[in-house]
Amino acid sequence: MCNGQLTSPALEGLAIEAGDEPAALAQDKGRRIRLSEMGHWCCSVIGTCLTHDDLLVISRKWKVHIEHDARAFDVHGFFARKAGEPGDISRAVEKLLDGRYGGLVRRVSNTRDHDKLVDFWNTAVNDGFVAGAYWAMISHRHVPDDLRNRIFGEVHMMSHLLGGTARKIVGAAAELQARVDQMERRKERWSSQVRHALDQRDGKIARLQEELGKSRTSQRQREPLPASMSANRLSKLNAKQERALISARTRARQLAVELEQVKDRLAGMRMTRPARAPQQPVVSYDPVIGLCGKAVLYLGGRQASVPQIAKAAEAARISLLHHDGGLEQSAHLIDDLISRCDAVICPVDCINHQACLKAKKLCKKMRKPFMPVSSGGTTTFQRALKDLAVRLNADAAGAMEHRQ
Repeated sequence: MCNGQLTSPALEGLAIEAGDEPAALAQDKGRRIRLSEMGHWCCSVIGTCLTHDDLLVISRKWKVHIEHDARAFDVHGFFARKAGEPGDISRAVEKLLDGRYGGLVRRVSNTRDHDKLVDFWNTAVNDGFVAGAYWAMISHRHVPDDLRNRIFGEVHMMSHLLGGTARKIVGAAAELQARVDQMERRKERWSSQVRHALDQRDGKIARLQEELGKSRTSQRQREPLPASMSANRLSKLNAKQERALISARTRARQLAVELEQVKDRLAGMRMTRPARAPQQPVVSYDPVIGLCGKAVLYLGGRQASVPQIAKAAEAARISLLHHDGGLEQSAHLIDDLISRCDAVICPVDCINHQACLKAKKLCKKMRKPFMPVSSGGTTTFQRALKDLAVRLNADAAGAMEHRQ
């Protein structure tokens, strides 16, 4: 993309197909575009501007029966189809969107200049208001087609970035699950060895005690030395078996601690997967194991959230570097900051698109973790720190196993 124009034939074809507007949309530029008139754009509007819970609320209000085992994809597809048809559900979705994003809708309605519309969109993206700005821009007829296609393309790429992150998280979770299974098997082998050692020790003690008893009750005259030797032998053997038992128990406890740590990391990874249940807010700031002393670059985000992000970083005992993603600070500073940090966290809804791609390319070149996240909130940042800790620990463990 360049200066708001689609220069790639592949992207241009994608935008035209997604924005396949009927001929009626070229008429009556004075009124809004209804959802039932948007054609294939309904899918992106439903997916970007509404949550899964919003769709469930509408379904309950209009008595739409949804099976208990229905996937989020099925619910999304149903509402994308119904929103494209004139009717109660389409009007209910429009009412919800206009009520939630009314301020942004009015601003776009009162803005007719092309450059001002572009500035409005860029500012909204940097401030984290992608959903509301997308609905406002896509539903007004006076917004030029090329600008609407550009907006669609940017939102489309945001979904790709988040999808790639989700796939990496799922892969890391599967790897951790495999490690948990392996450590469970190792723990079971050690437990079996400990039980076997205990059985051997008890058997030897019983045999030596029997020999000692026979020696003491023997009717033959003998020097007291053999009995003393038997007692000394029994004492040494007991001490040797006790040391072996202590060593085996210590190793078993170490394996149990390692197993619990891996389970905790796996649980943290599972919490970051997309789920139907609403996200629970994190109230406290807990130190993140494995990140103490690390330097993390927070690229982008809303300026109002930066103090809270800094508090979360301080609580996690990490050094936080921040760049606004090109809003006011120079994009040339990004190179130096990435060279100084250990990892990059990038909220894709609050950053210039070019700055995000540049950071991703530099991280790949410098072999540093790059973690795009869905929003610029403090809760999302904390989850990203936990994911980053799991990723760094997994890399370190993999390197150690490779050296072994």
